Amino acid sequence: MRKNNFDILRLALALTVMFFHIGGLTGNEFLKLAPGDLAVKCFFVISGYLISKSYLKNNNIYDYTKSRFLRIYPLYFVCVTSCFFIGMLMYSNGAMAYLQNGAAKYLVANLAFLNFIQPDLPGLFADNLKNSAVNGSLWTIKIEVMFYISVPIIYGIFAKSFGRRITVAAIALLSLISAISIEIIVDKYGLSESLKNQLPSLMIFFMAGAALNFFTPSFLNVKYLPLLLVALYFCDSHILGKIIYPFVVAAFVYIIAFKTKPIAIHDKIGDLSYGVYIFHYPVIQFMYQFGVYQNFYIGFISTVITVLALAYASWHLMEKRLTSHKHPLPAKQYQTS
Repeated sequence: MRKNNFDILRLALALTVMFFHIGGLTGNEFLKLAPGDLAVKCFFVISGYLISKSYLKNNNIYDYTKSRFLRIYPLYFVCVTSCFFIGMLMYSNGAMAYLQNGAAKYLVANLAFLNFIQPDLPGLFADNLKNSAVNGSLWTIKIEVMFYISVPIIYGIFAKSFGRRITVAAIALLSLISAISIEIIVDKYGLSESLKNQLPSLMIFFMAGAALNFFTPSFLNVKYLPLLLVALYFCDSHILGKIIYPFVVAAFVYIIAFKTKPIAIHDKIGDLSYGVYIFHYPVIQFMYQFGVYQNFYIGFISTVITVLALAYASWHLMEKRLTSHKHPLPAKQYQTS
């Protein structure tokens, strides 16, 4: 039996992001209240902990690269290309015009994790309520891949010279300074808010998770959860609070993962978190385009069932077969737009 709750926590986080996106893409005010941004930050913390732990147990660069690639890319490839071909079938002006009007650019850019270059497909979701992006969750996969690349550098180069604890603490401090500086600059000069969702600003969450491998807050337990929930609500609203926010998120993850009663997900169900995360956005968009959300409740139930079915199929037909269980699985990526 597992001694932590990472599996159930990641599934809960993926569902939270899905509910948040249903609210945003359909205009449902209640589901807009789902803490999608917090869920993404929690994913980054979990990833920092698990990926660091995995690399430290086996720092063979070939094994590490292979395991990360197989965990992320095959399903990512399926999701991107599936949307591409569905869009082609739905496009009324022919395949050549489809490619020339942005579809080819979409395919190349998204397969290279450069989703921001071409988030749309010609004609697809153009009349949807909020935006026409095919999959607004994929930006986090790019960030996750950057995290993966950083791990061998952090532990394979810097930690050899300065030690693991000092290296992790120093990079966490530099990441925090970077995140706060970007926050101030963006707000002061009215720059794009998307700058806050790039690696320099988000690295602190990954490092806060990585730090749990070396600085265990054993004093934390379930009785601190109400206080942490209050802190999570208020900390992200001003600069002073943002300084401690990543560590509050890490403390929240730590308590849920290690200090609550373990809840096992049956092997027959499997690890659905990545599938839920990567499929939910285009499913919502398709449901909305085809009018299923004319009745919100039918649309909501149809979306949840479809996403869970796709996640179940992707786990048992692809992910489980490709993933080595010798290493912890990454925190999926997961993340809101």
